[in-house]
This record gives sequence, structure tokens and C-alpha cells, in this order.
Amino acid sequence: MSISFSRLDRRVKNSANRRRRQTRRLRWGIAATELAIGLPVILLFGMGTMEMCTMIRLRQKLKTIAYEGARVSILPEAERENVDYQCELLANDQSINGCSISMDPVDPTSLDSGDWCTVSAQAPFTQNSMTGAWMLSTFSLNESVSIQKP
Repeated sequence: MSISFSRLDRRVKNSANRRRRQTRRLRWGIAATELAIGLPVILLFGMGTMEMCTMIRLRQKLKTIAYEGARVSILPEAERENVDYQCELLANDQSINGCSISMDPVDPTSLDSGDWCTVSAQAPFTQNSMTGAWMLSTFSLNESVSIQKP
């Protein structure tokens, strides 16, 4: 009788080992599938968050450039070249690519006391993005500041 129990015992052990191996393989397969689906989603959210932060920071930089340009434009004897120089200097210092400046009125020497001057700074997002912003290929940010000449 002990022989039959030992055969039965071996069969049970072999069966249990086989089930453990199958379960282990199944778990590895599930983990690989979760990684294949989850990792791209997590990367997509991470890259999107970085791009949104870059966009917010670019808007802040453009607002600063427009403000400084408007501030220079209301100074006594200020000319268009002074405003352009100040804005280009700040854009280069802030590493903004493709920045363009526009003013209304175009000539700040024509401003009288109480007149308003508006300076706008514009930059394409694709040239200033961390990842190239291939989904936003035509997106451009524009910030403007209006200031009254004292």
C-alpha cells in the first residue's frame, strides 16, 4: 500500500508543480500586457504635461517682452528702434525662437501725453517646444500689453 501512496503523492506533486508553472507564465503574460498598454499612456500624459508647462512659460515670457517694449515706447524721445532692440534683447536672453514684435502706433515719437501704446509679442509654439509640438504645427502664441503715456 505504501507504493501506491508514493505514486499518488508524486502525481499530486507533479500536478501541483505544473499548475504553479502555468500560473507563473500566465502572470508574466499579464504583466507584459499591462506594461505594453500602460507605459505609452503614462508617457503620453507626461509629455503632454511638459508641453503644457512649456506653453504656459512661453506665454509668460512673451508677456514680459511685450511689457518691456511698451515701457520703453512711452519713454521721452523713444523710437521704434529702441523698442525693437529691447524686445529682441529679451527674446534672445529668454531663448525664444521666431519672436516677432508689433506696435500700435508704429512710431512711438507720435505719442502725446495720455495716448495709449500697444506692443504685441508673437512666437510659434513649434519652434519653442520641447518635443517639436508636431500636433500643434500651426499654433502660435500672442501676448500684448497696452500702456498709457504719462
